[in-house]
Amino acid sequence: MAAPLIAPPGPDSFKKFTPESLANIEKRIAEDKKNKKKQRPKSDSSHRDEDEDNKAKPNSDLEAGRSLPFIYGDIPKGLVAVPLEDMDPYYLNEKPKSQQNFTASFFL
Repeated sequence: MAAPLIAPPGPDSFKKFTPESLANIEKRIAEDKKNKKKQRPKSDSSHRDEDEDNKAKPNSDLEAGRSLPFIYGDIPKGLVAVPLEDMDPYYLNEKPKSQQNFTASFFL
Protein backbone atom coordinates (compact mmCIF):
# COMPACT_ATOMS: atom_id res chain seq x y z
CA MET A 1 0.00 0.00 0.00
CA ALA A 2 1.65 3.20 -1.15
CA ALA A 3 0.90 6.20 1.03
CA PRO A 4 0.73 9.72 -0.39
CA LEU A 5 3.75 11.86 0.42
CA ILE A 6 1.72 14.98 1.16
CA ALA A 7 -1.92 15.58 1.99
CA PRO A 8 -3.94 16.86 -0.96
CA PRO A 9 -4.68 20.57 -0.75
CA GLY A 10 -8.11 21.76 0.23
CA PRO A 11 -10.67 20.85 2.88
CA ASP A 12 -10.72 17.22 1.68
CA SER A 13 -7.41 16.79 3.56
CA PHE A 14 -9.21 16.71 6.89
CA LYS A 15 -10.35 13.26 8.01
CA LYS A 16 -11.79 12.22 11.34
CA PHE A 17 -9.58 10.03 13.48
CA THR A 18 -11.55 6.82 13.98
CA PRO A 19 -10.87 3.37 15.42
CA GLU A 20 -10.19 2.30 11.82
CA SER A 21 -7.55 5.04 11.55
CA LEU A 22 -5.77 3.61 14.58
CA ALA A 23 -6.04 0.08 13.18
CA ASN A 24 -4.47 1.27 9.89
CA ILE A 25 -1.59 2.91 11.76
CA GLU A 26 -0.97 -0.26 13.77
CA LYS A 27 -1.04 -2.31 10.56
CA ARG A 28 1.56 -0.01 8.91
CA ILE A 29 3.76 -0.19 12.03
CA ALA A 30 3.63 -4.00 11.96
CA GLU A 31 4.49 -4.04 8.23
CA ASP A 32 7.45 -1.70 8.82
CA LYS A 33 8.78 -3.89 11.64
CA LYS A 34 8.41 -6.96 9.43
CA ASN A 35 10.29 -5.24 6.59
CA LYS A 36 13.07 -4.03 8.91
CA LYS A 37 13.65 -7.56 10.17
CA LYS A 38 14.19 -8.73 6.59
CA GLN A 39 16.83 -6.05 5.94
CA ARG A 40 20.36 -6.87 7.02
CA PRO A 41 22.49 -4.18 8.66
CA LYS A 42 25.57 -3.01 6.78
CA SER A 43 28.89 -4.32 8.02
CA ASP A 44 30.68 -0.97 8.33
CA SER A 45 29.66 1.89 10.61
CA SER A 46 29.80 4.62 7.94
CA HIS A 47 26.11 4.13 7.09
CA ARG A 48 25.08 5.57 10.46
CA ASP A 49 26.13 9.09 9.50
CA GLU A 50 24.26 8.90 6.20
CA ASP A 51 21.08 7.72 7.94
CA GLU A 52 21.13 10.71 10.28
CA ASP A 53 21.37 13.18 7.39
CA ASN A 54 18.72 11.48 5.23
CA LYS A 55 16.30 10.73 8.05
CA ALA A 56 12.75 11.99 7.49
CA LYS A 57 11.74 15.05 9.48
CA PRO A 58 8.33 16.46 10.43
CA ASN A 59 6.92 19.17 8.19
CA SER A 60 7.60 22.46 10.00
CA ASP A 61 4.54 24.06 8.35
CA LEU A 62 2.28 21.57 10.15
CA GLU A 63 3.73 21.99 13.66
CA ALA A 64 1.35 22.25 16.60
CA GLY A 65 0.51 25.84 17.45
CA ARG A 66 1.26 27.20 13.98
CA SER A 67 -1.36 28.52 11.61
CA LEU A 68 -2.45 25.99 9.04
CA PRO A 69 -1.03 26.79 5.58
CA PHE A 70 -3.57 28.45 3.28
CA ILE A 71 -3.28 25.59 0.79
CA TYR A 72 -5.47 23.44 3.06
CA GLY A 73 -8.24 26.02 3.33
CA ASP A 74 -10.54 26.29 6.32
CA ILE A 75 -11.41 23.34 8.52
CA PRO A 76 -14.95 22.16 7.69
CA LYS A 77 -17.41 23.17 10.42
CA GLY A 78 -18.26 19.56 11.26
CA LEU A 79 -14.61 18.80 12.03
CA VAL A 80 -13.83 21.63 14.43
CA ALA A 81 -12.87 20.28 17.90
CA VAL A 82 -12.86 16.70 16.54
CA PRO A 83 -9.79 14.42 16.55
CA LEU A 84 -8.30 14.42 13.03
CA GLU A 85 -5.84 12.16 11.25
CA ASP A 86 -2.38 13.70 10.99
CA MET A 87 -1.65 15.26 7.58
CA ASP A 88 2.12 15.16 8.00
CA PRO A 89 3.53 12.05 6.24
CA TYR A 90 6.26 11.86 8.90
CA TYR A 91 3.62 10.64 11.35
CA LEU A 92 1.89 8.10 9.08
CA ASN A 93 3.39 5.17 10.97
CA GLU A 94 3.26 6.58 14.49
CA LYS A 95 0.51 6.26 17.04
CA PRO A 96 -0.78 9.63 18.20
CA LYS A 97 0.55 10.50 21.64
CA SER A 98 -2.95 11.43 22.81
CA GLN A 99 -4.15 7.91 21.93
CA GLN A 100 -1.94 6.02 24.38
CA ASN A 101 -4.98 5.26 26.54
CA PHE A 102 -7.21 4.71 23.54
CA THR A 103 -10.60 3.09 24.09
CA ALA A 104 -13.53 2.58 21.76
CA SER A 105 -15.66 4.76 24.04
CA PHE A 106 -13.53 7.73 22.97
CA PHE A 107 -15.52 7.83 19.74
CA LEU A 108 -18.99 7.34 21.23
